[in-house]
Amino acid sequence: MSKQRKFGSRKGATFIEYALLAGLVAIVVAAAAMFFGEDIKNLFGATGEKVTDVQQGVNDVKLKTSFDDVNKRTGGSSSSSSGGGSTSNP
Repeated sequence: MSKQRKFGSRKGATFIEYALLAGLVAIVVAAAAMFFGEDIKNLFGATGEKVTDVQQGVNDVKLKTSFDDVNKRTGGSSSSSSGGGSTSNP
């Protein structure tokens, strides 16, 4: 008689082993969160402040477009006319 037939299926034992392993991982993650929690909170807080500063800096800068450069060189205005006539540059 084989051991597997004598003791039955190992499916239940395998499930219990995985459950114990998952419980151990959960305990390790909880301990790490308690130990490093404040440092991680400060890291993400500082990163968020930097992102906010960069976003504010980008919003404060007037970005030039290539259309603005063309208008400066040709002396044209930023609005186009659909009259079909030609415009003379001074």
